[in-house]
Amino acid sequence: MTFRLIARPSVLFGGLVAPGIEAGPEGSAGDLVVFMRERIREREPEGADIYTVYVPDQRGVTNVVVGVPRAGTDDVPVGDVFVTVPSGAFAVFAPSMTLPDRAEDAWSQVEDALADGSIVRAGGAEFECLSPDGNVEIFVSVLLQ
Repeated sequence: MTFRLIARPSVLFGGLVAPGIEAGPEGSAGDLVVFMRERIREREPEGADIYTVYVPDQRGVTNVVVGVPRAGTDDVPVGDVFVTVPSGAFAVFAPSMTLPDRAEDAWSQVEDALADGSIVRAGGAEFECLSPDGNVEIFVSVLLQ
């Protein structure tokens, strides 16, 4: 398991939303999330990275927004939702290819890092960045200790 720690600025994402989808390999590979990624990929310029943003609400339910970064709310297409991921510290995981599915491989590394105490979740938004070539990076909001 390897990851890097980074500080990220605040980013606005616009896209499609679905409620009650937990961050992790099951949510990432779920039929609805895959469908939403395909819809976003069809309408965005070729070569755009697609983001799956997991946003916890006040009740502890995680909602997902699948979309792309936007410069501002005026750039969000009519009918889409938007969410701002605040600046913060993130642990970034990439697949090591110990598992055949890249996203599942990266999420397994997240689970390992959580289990052994290498990282502590901050409880904020987390997201996956899926490049057109199928590579994935997972950004987990973390507390710095």
